[in-house]
Amino acid sequence: MSPTAVAIIMVAIIIASAFFKRLPNQFVLCIVPIFCGLALGFNINELADMIIGQVNTSMKSAGYMVLFAMIYFTMLTETGMFDDLIRRFLKLSHGRLHIYAVMIITSAIAAVGMLTATVVTAYLIVFPIMLPIYKKMKFDHNAAMVIAQTAIAAMCFVPWGIAVVNSSVFAGVDPLELSRRLMPVSLCFIPAIILQWIYFAHEHKKSGGLMVIDWSADEAEPGEKKENDLTRPRLFWFNLLLFVIVVAMLATSVMPSYITFIFASAITILVNYPSGKDHQKLISKAGGRFFGTIQMLIGISFFIGIFQGTGMTEALATTIVTHVPEFLTRYIHIILAMSMVAVIRFIPNKIYNSMYPVLISVGARFGLAGTDVIAPFVCNMSLATGSSPFTATTHVGTGLLDLDVNDYCNKSVKVQFVTNIVIILTAVLVGVVR
Repeated sequence: MSPTAVAIIMVAIIIASAFFKRLPNQFVLCIVPIFCGLALGFNINELADMIIGQVNTSMKSAGYMVLFAMIYFTMLTETGMFDDLIRRFLKLSHGRLHIYAVMIITSAIAAVGMLTATVVTAYLIVFPIMLPIYKKMKFDHNAAMVIAQTAIAAMCFVPWGIAVVNSSVFAGVDPLELSRRLMPVSLCFIPAIILQWIYFAHEHKKSGGLMVIDWSADEAEPGEKKENDLTRPRLFWFNLLLFVIVVAMLATSVMPSYITFIFASAITILVNYPSGKDHQKLISKAGGRFFGTIQMLIGISFFIGIFQGTGMTEALATTIVTHVPEFLTRYIHIILAMSMVAVIRFIPNKIYNSMYPVLISVGARFGLAGTDVIAPFVCNMSLATGSSPFTATTHVGTGLLDLDVNDYCNKSVKVQFVTNIVIILTAVLVGVVR
């Protein structure tokens, strides 16, 4: 059987398994490529060498960073720094909120929340705080979800986020390198976000919602207040300063990212939790998040190692180049990215993840780096999955806003389809996507 045929079968099985959910995707990514490699005549030891080589590369480039980043951001969230930052931000409104201010605050809080690199955490930060305001203003919760998700997607360039980590493995680059490449793409979200504010303000006014309300920042806190013995409000400024230093060190690559997070975690735990009684609790919380991420990272390494090592990637890329007109092949990654929101509404996003190696190989024939090909997908993929019922985080967000998930997806996909096209066209026009 030819490598091209086996590659198509492998990708089809992975997509089908993601759709039917009979087996966790981590296991599918490990098992299916092995059988496909055997079908091409490779023995298990040869496949094992391909796998372990890719796993080692993935852990060196991303795995260690993710481990210590999750420990650091788990502790930072538990100290209450993000909650305090949001409350201080709300006080700037001086109790009077216009509809545009509500949307801007929603975007800002969601963006800040996404610094934790977890969409669920971002939702848990923004929606409990803003929900009472939405209700008082009679603001459409579907619109609030779209606005928050777009801001979250714009922040998916952070190098410790799963979107960059996974994509960096596919592209074969360091997460920090990919993150720097994505920053200009992220800025292209700004015009689209502003257009969303204008559109939703128009719709809000047309529906008879309140354009201005009087509001106290204290009212915006979640109704059910719970004391958390891990919060450290008195250390807010110390934790914020350390956070800014960490981001600056990551941006300037002063030292390897995982070492930066090791030092940041050590300093945070020494200052905030010197007694040691809370250490295990914090490490356990971070460990739960890391376990799922590392499973997916290893699964992707199995897939990439065998896909590339057996020659399937090159064979499939050659087939595409041979049978697709050259003027379309050169821009196939942009064409697929522009259709992403509509496709992922009905099919799991794994279809795009599976195609990354092929697209990168095709792009290389036209002088495009792997990061050039991946660039229009990483942040925009989060935009697309935010309108997909196949994404667990969509159910979390709609649950917090008391929305029917299918009704929300039907409404949001239209807005996000246009938003995605605006972002990509902007990025093409300014030259950050090519």
